[in-house]
Amino acid sequence: MSFRKLSRRELLKGAGLAAVGTLLAACAPKTVEKVVKETVPVEQTVVVTEKETVIAPEHEKVTISWWSAFTTDTCKKVFPEVVKEFEDMYPYITVDFEISGGPPGGGDFMQVLLARIAAGNPPDTATLWSTPVQYAARGSLLAMDDFMAQAKWARQGSFFEGPIGSCQWRGKTYGLPASASDSAMFINTDKLKAKNLSIKREDMPKTWDDLKALSAEFVVYKGGDLKEIGFAPWTGISWEFPLWSALNGGVVYDPTQEQYFLNSDQNIEVFDYWLKWLEEQYKGDVEKFNAAGNWSGTYPDSGFAMQLAAMASDGFWAIPDAPIKVPFEVFDYPVGPSGKGTATAWWPNWWAMPKGCAHPPEAFLLCEWFATKGWERWLTYGAADLSAWKDFPKDIINVQMVDLLGKDRTLELTQYFVDYLAKGCPMWNSPVEDFATTTLTSALDETLHKTKTPKQALDEAQQLCTSKLQDALKG
Repeated sequence: MSFRKLSRRELLKGAGLAAVGTLLAACAPKTVEKVVKETVPVEQTVVVTEKETVIAPEHEKVTISWWSAFTTDTCKKVFPEVVKEFEDMYPYITVDFEISGGPPGGGDFMQVLLARIAAGNPPDTATLWSTPVQYAARGSLLAMDDFMAQAKWARQGSFFEGPIGSCQWRGKTYGLPASASDSAMFINTDKLKAKNLSIKREDMPKTWDDLKALSAEFVVYKGGDLKEIGFAPWTGISWEFPLWSALNGGVVYDPTQEQYFLNSDQNIEVFDYWLKWLEEQYKGDVEKFNAAGNWSGTYPDSGFAMQLAAMASDGFWAIPDAPIKVPFEVFDYPVGPSGKGTATAWWPNWWAMPKGCAHPPEAFLLCEWFATKGWERWLTYGAADLSAWKDFPKDIINVQMVDLLGKDRTLELTQYFVDYLAKGCPMWNSPVEDFATTTLTSALDETLHKTKTPKQALDEAQQLCTSKLQDALKG
């Protein structure tokens, strides 16, 4: 989303049901909007609407509250439009909200939210930037499954497996993923052309060995100083490690067993592989490597943006948000030595219903709206945040990306990333997710600085995360 001007790593650091069937059946919208596409002379796809009147039962007027930590100008412009469409769809519901970066009255968003939940007077809905599982495990959220059974759009099975899995705790669903833009490998096609290498997606590396070999083609040292790189898979890795584990046939956390597997053979092999990559291409000195430049992602201060890095890992959102101005192609992540197939990482925003909220049925309708039909406006006019909803129209595209790349290229890239999301790896699914991310980052740092072997670092991380998890499960 547009708030990604604050990096994802920084965000990680910061950051009555008995009547369900009857009530939701009566919640048929008074007005149904059909989304219609038309092409305008500037080659942008815009959304226009035509109204269909549907007779619906009368409802008592209800005002529900929605809290979020959004702050950007884009959020302030587009989210009120999304809410207005919701209120037009359900004219008996009014949404009380503000886009101010925190809860009404100020304060730390999550601290105030959890305090209000504990006090029994929470908002009806809240947007979370950390997995709902963390809060479901402590009893802070309301399960949505009974509502989903009667839902118009947000039904069980209607979301991609990875994103909806990040909302599920012990067989129940405690949130809905609105966005779930996935990531891929980005490569500078001008650099490939300069070496007479193919720029076709199908010719890109399929294995880590192939990726490492291609990276070596672009490493440049001058006077002993690193000037350019090919790729370094450990950069910006804090939130992506579940992906690299999956690419090598591993897993970080298994929610069915409620167990971490940080020190599995596959994960130790990942760290070993990266350490050898550092030795072979960057002289084994991670401090000098880090000092030579910002090798993470595709944003303006990155080596990729300055054409000093041939490749980078980043998400679909970055294309217009960075924006990426160098000529590029994207391709699937290559597979590790113990892996069986490609996978992708994804970054969600979740809508949830705090335990004790005053209007659960209406709150669910708002969560459903943001996670399904309402997201059409955000993707079009907000940020390039793909939907986690399988039935989301595939021809809805981001206008900023159209301005940057043209309609045809935008459609092609959108389709590529939507299809790739079906291979989203398990992630964001632990009751101690944020703690585990920080712990893994420290383990990698110790490995690359050679203060611990990969096995030593991951054994310690396994012990720390297991202990933290056990404490969380005790309540």
